[in-house]
Amino acid sequence: MWGKKFFATLLAGLTAVAVTSTDASACTVMLVTKDVSVDGSVLVAHSNDGFSNDPNVAFVPAKNHPKGSKRPVYPTAAALSEIPEYNCFNQPHLVAPERSDDYNFPGKPHTKPLGYITQVEHTYAYIDGDYSIMNEHGLMLGECTDTSAYLRNVPYTEGGGIFYQRRAALECCKTAREAVELMGTLIDEYGLWGTAETLTARRASTLLNF
Repeated sequence: MWGKKFFATLLAGLTAVAVTSTDASACTVMLVTKDVSVDGSVLVAHSNDGFSNDPNVAFVPAKNHPKGSKRPVYPTAAALSEIPEYNCFNQPHLVAPERSDDYNFPGKPHTKPLGYITQVEHTYAYIDGDYSIMNEHGLMLGECTDTSAYLRNVPYTEGGGIFYQRRAALECCKTAREAVELMGTLIDEYGLWGTAETLTARRASTLLNF
């Protein structure tokens, strides 16, 4: 249940989007803080606009990893388009059985990694989808696609760069500040490919029991 201030803010924001948007398929992001909700709840949400996105919701459990191991970084069709040479398609958007049983699709080719980053020794559980959603510490991420010159510096065809690593952030971080700092560090180190994104990050007031 939301307060009047929330609805006024939301209406103003949606009006601004409607007036200024030139791409009807660009996602819309929404962040509600505790000051504008009746019960102090926090919400991060976004529309997942597109014509062929994968609507499946997946659960990725918490895991322990050997010290010094590497984490694969996969491409995603949501970033640009399907990339057949990487077995990267809209449906299913990721085939990676090692990440979760929900990403095991018998008979489908394993999605090929763009590269690898250092794996932390323990990763948190989180809810995932076409984009990552929320982890066990209540960290939530939302996105809307925008344009940025920075996104063009390392195309995937040049063998480098990563798509903004929301999933890595939910695996490793407890707070929004930690998530922003981690994703910025990864982009600085490896470069960025795909669409540019405006990300909203917030930690829920109540932790989840996964």
